[in-house]
Amino acid sequence: MKRWIGALIATALACIPILFARVSSQSLFLDTDTKFILLGIRSKNSPFGWFFSDWPLGNHFYRPVSTLSFELDNRLFHDSAAGYGLTNALLCVACVFLLLWLLREITDNPLVSGLGAALFALQSSGHSDVLLIPLEWAAIAIAILGAMRHGLRVLRWLPAPLVLWYSIQETAGGASLAGGTIGWLPGRTATVMTVFTLASMAAYARYERTSAIRAVRPITAVDLPATRTSIAKKAAGPFVWLWGAVSVLCAALAFGAYEQAVMLPAELLAVAITMKFSGFRVRWGWQAAFWSLLVGYLAVRHAVIPAGVSSYQAQQYRHGPGVWLSLLDYAFPALNTISGFIATLDQGWFLVMNSGFYLFFVGLGSNITAFYQARRRWVWALAGYGMSFIAFLPMAWVKQFPHYSYWPLAMRSLFTVTLFLVAGELTVSAWSPPSRQAPKRLDPAPGSLPRL
Repeated sequence: MKRWIGALIATALACIPILFARVSSQSLFLDTDTKFILLGIRSKNSPFGWFFSDWPLGNHFYRPVSTLSFELDNRLFHDSAAGYGLTNALLCVACVFLLLWLLREITDNPLVSGLGAALFALQSSGHSDVLLIPLEWAAIAIAILGAMRHGLRVLRWLPAPLVLWYSIQETAGGASLAGGTIGWLPGRTATVMTVFTLASMAAYARYERTSAIRAVRPITAVDLPATRTSIAKKAAGPFVWLWGAVSVLCAALAFGAYEQAVMLPAELLAVAITMKFSGFRVRWGWQAAFWSLLVGYLAVRHAVIPAGVSSYQAQQYRHGPGVWLSLLDYAFPALNTISGFIATLDQGWFLVMNSGFYLFFVGLGSNITAFYQARRRWVWALAGYGMSFIAFLPMAWVKQFPHYSYWPLAMRSLFTVTLFLVAGELTVSAWSPPSRQAPKRLDPAPGSLPRL
């Protein structure tokens, strides 16, 4: 437990800006959606009736669990906006600590877990920009010192600043999360869902980590011997299966919070695959429970929600280039800049006087380099990258709101922090002295026995 104290402290400190970002003014109630939600729950006055009907806005969404959070606030705070705003902030804080738990179970690495949770906390509060300038200067310093050390041998030093530069762009994501979650009451549908999705994923990962058989790797000459601080795997207790049950229960609650949770079974499958490649012999039978839960949710939704598409849904659905642009933001962001770059080519030679000309190639090069160098820690990088894309996938086909990216960016933090680690490893190589060829060995070597 001692080795996790630093991660817990870093996460707690990073959550302080979330609490300071909470909204206490009555302006929280001025939003039209908020007015109708409160009007609906007060007129119906039946908290558990939402499990058998459309939610208060009546736009064909099944969100009884999220609606219960409004019911609770209505009874605790009624017309005091400060209480509602505090609930919004506390939900975000809960998501940050649940992400720390999930990353702990997936990676068992305090540095990665603490940095990932702290990064997501800063993104949630809208303060991740405080990292940008120091990191940009760090990338420039790495490039300058690397060039001084290795000169024209660019492959020795260029990958480090490029990977760091791409990590900076990932860090800048989520600038509008705070306004869409902390500062907007209906945005809590996403945060309530994320509480239960992260809890479900973490509980399942905990189940596998504490009870699955580890694949035995042959001991080699370079393996470190066991020491006083080595951690031995404990035998699984008789009630370890309860972690799987908690995962199923949290998944059911997530389905009742927000429609984006339909991607949770795929995320849980991704967790299982990640644990598999981390050396655990996972039990695949639990996946049947998760996917059966999805089928049950769809059946309940079909029975409760009126048939057809509501006017709100018809208004929000979209098709065309916007969908692919949103997907590329998660899949390969640099491709979204190509069309804008082509549009500037009509400037002729004046284009070289525009900083955007050079930033385009830096962005494209950093994207390609980061994806290639991520192979150094490919299990964590692929897990964070893949799970963030999966979580966002269904939201690409609707007009964008900031809270759509809340759960995806929580998953993305693992990818971003992994790239920071890769950039650090590359920096060591970039700043190391150039390799020197050892002198050729004399034949025969001095002092060797004469050959007969």
